[in-house]
Amino acid sequence: MRSLLQHIVVPILFCLVSMSVIAAPAFAQRTRKPITWVNSDIPNFAGLEHKVLKSDALGHDVGYVVWTPPGFSADADTRYPVVYFLHGAGGSERSDAAGIASLLAKGIRNKTMPPAICVCPNGGMSSYRGEVESMIVDELIPLIDSTYPTRADAKSRVVAGFSMGGAGSVRLSLLHPDLFCAAGSWGGALAFRGDAAESPLLPAAKKNAETLRANGYAALLINGDGDRPDAFALLAETFRAHDIPHQVVIVENTKHNLGDYHKKTADQMISFLGKQLQQNQ
Repeated sequence: MRSLLQHIVVPILFCLVSMSVIAAPAFAQRTRKPITWVNSDIPNFAGLEHKVLKSDALGHDVGYVVWTPPGFSADADTRYPVVYFLHGAGGSERSDAAGIASLLAKGIRNKTMPPAICVCPNGGMSSYRGEVESMIVDELIPLIDSTYPTRADAKSRVVAGFSMGGAGSVRLSLLHPDLFCAAGSWGGALAFRGDAAESPLLPAAKKNAETLRANGYAALLINGDGDRPDAFALLAETFRAHDIPHQVVIVENTKHNLGDYHKKTADQMISFLGKQLQQNQ
């Protein structure tokens, strides 16, 4: 009887173990959310338009959303400054497009923001490094300047974002000081992992300080008191040491939530970006 049970049970157990070994990696692959690089189902908001860039840097198409302000006309003589807004981890080009467009439209009505074009690129999960950084810097920005009536210079271009996008806005502005006159960060960080003291942005700020000052650059770094309030402490020290204008804002009773940042500091962020663009006109 025991021999019979062994002949039946042991093969069954072996099969179950084998199936679990085979199935585990497959399950992990199924549960890892793939990046969708083109998301055309954008919110219905006046002025928003979805576009696709055939990116050599990425080796495939990538989506981006453009918002044009009320009264915009590509045939008019008016030339517009540009706001680039970068989404957070897990987002896409559609995630924050209507939200930031609504804030910019309010700022334009209140005259805290000049009429401006806004561009929301898809950054995947890149932290806006590597191929995505190249896509934005070498492909998207030149494309926008060649197809829209923009003021194609650093003093008329700002970058902002939330979380990964907030960190990305600071990163792109410091590593490419000839491109932007401001960076605005909601819930970003000098480093989300590892030692912030080893961030390449610290030597970049020092090296590029003269160019940043010449372009009228400034940074607004907003974090919640429950959302890494010391995230940019070392960068702020570097900014102070090299006379780079900046402001660090810690918002009370705020965790890592874009909606909370909008409610409590949206006017401050839009006013800051608008002031940077207006003072450089």
